[in-house]
Amino acid sequence: MNKRVRIPKMDDRVGTAGRHGVFAVVGIDKKRKTADLRSLGGTRPTDEGIPWSMLVYLDEGDANQAAARVVREATDKV
Repeated sequence: MNKRVRIPKMDDRVGTAGRHGVFAVVGIDKKRKTADLRSLGGTRPTDEGIPWSMLVYLDEGDANQAAARVVREATDKV
């Protein structure tokens, strides 16, 4: 099975298997298909060389939740 892997962009907010917390993408190596991550919630140093397949993108879910909230609030006022 050939699973499509999303290509990260700079400043994407992500989680990753095996690490706790939310991270920002601060570097991308397209040849090796890895990303460098910086923790948003602490003083951890940058984690380098994380495979794209290990990333969980948080912005996409946040956007969907925000859209659902806007629709819910709009329908509650009617």
